[in-house]
Amino acid sequence: MSGGRSKEETDLHNSNGFSIMEVLVTSSSFPIFMQKFLCVGTLPFFILPLVSAQDLEQLRQTIAENVAAITLPDDLDRKPPGPELVRSSQAVFDAATLIYALPNLDETDRRWTLQREAVALIILAYTDPPKYYPRLMLIIDDLEQHGLGKIVQEAEKHVLEIGSLLATRIGNTTVAVDAGMLAERMVYYADQYRNTDSLFIIERFLQRIRSMNSSAHRDRRLAVVAPIFQDYYQRIHHTAKAAALQPDISRSTLPGQVLPIIGVDINGNDFDPASVQDKVVLLYFWGTWCVHCKAEMTSMIALYDKYHDLDFEIIGVNTGVKGDSVEKVQQFINIPLPNGKKIPWLILHEGLSERKNKGASMTKLYGIDELPVLILVGRNGKVLDLHPLPSTLDARIAEVTSLVFAVESELTEEEKKERDESLRRLQEEEDRKIRSEIGIL
Repeated sequence: MSGGRSKEETDLHNSNGFSIMEVLVTSSSFPIFMQKFLCVGTLPFFILPLVSAQDLEQLRQTIAENVAAITLPDDLDRKPPGPELVRSSQAVFDAATLIYALPNLDETDRRWTLQREAVALIILAYTDPPKYYPRLMLIIDDLEQHGLGKIVQEAEKHVLEIGSLLATRIGNTTVAVDAGMLAERMVYYADQYRNTDSLFIIERFLQRIRSMNSSAHRDRRLAVVAPIFQDYYQRIHHTAKAAALQPDISRSTLPGQVLPIIGVDINGNDFDPASVQDKVVLLYFWGTWCVHCKAEMTSMIALYDKYHDLDFEIIGVNTGVKGDSVEKVQQFINIPLPNGKKIPWLILHEGLSERKNKGASMTKLYGIDELPVLILVGRNGKVLDLHPLPSTLDARIAEVTSLVFAVESELTEEEKKERDESLRRLQEEEDRKIRSEIGIL
């Protein structure tokens, strides 16, 4: 086996070691005190490497036997490894850990062990990410430092795959994977190896993000990773893939940005932006076929009635898909809801907008591909919340329609700093007065 001694070599090494010792300590030319020193003080230093060599050989045999049973299935990201595969991988990992603890481990033995531990770690990292994923990332550096570049590519590919799974797992607190750093690592991998795997890994990561159940979690990740991947696609001249990411970028990066409201209402009139100037607006993308949309209508009307006099507006944006013609939408809004009320707000129809504005619509511009979608816009036209939670929407609208919030939102950062500094000075002056009155000063 490469990198280690055979049994015959080990036996010869042990035999030679003790023969030399016997010659030294029995030589009549050696003083008695030196003979005692060698026998009592030096003998352990001869024995330790010999015992370690024996242990090393046994551990190497354990690794070799179990590595032979390890294969890397193509569907590790979809199907957990079988128990036998996990058992063999665990045995390899445990033996490798013991080998690293042995004294006098040479470069050849370390290289041999690292390569086999890397294969086992890939299996274990899919099985128990909190325990093994950090080590899988670290072993890549070890492999590179020891000139083992061939296995680095395979290990890195699985680091990216497992990271992709972890970065799209909502509620996972055991392994923190930064989506932006993972995206950068994917791009680095793609630049370094330039193979079909690299593009596939990126596309699968994006697919997993888009498939997340929570729109808010999805868009927070897309806001970070989509620009990174778009820049990469543009750099390698995949213009179609770069363009396909633009709606994700436009939508996910909306918070804090001005949102131009465009469209055509169901009567065929162009939307007038002046009608919502200095107002808080809730854009409500919906469809007559959307069960959740219809279920929320009653509570939406309650919000409209409660805050409309505080310069709050709702604009319904019917996406015009799945048979939602203008006629069908008009018929729907003319039928009273279970609470006996009809929809009171303006309805824009994206089908009319696309026909009238050469294919332009907010649905396409912001990649609205699921319903309902809520976007809360402040008085200054900037997006306050993307996908606000229905459970907290009432309180949020109460906050953003208040006079205090309106004044606050109009202040520049410099004005806010000056205000905070003035308040601090006033508070300090008030504190001094109080301390003076009670005799502290």
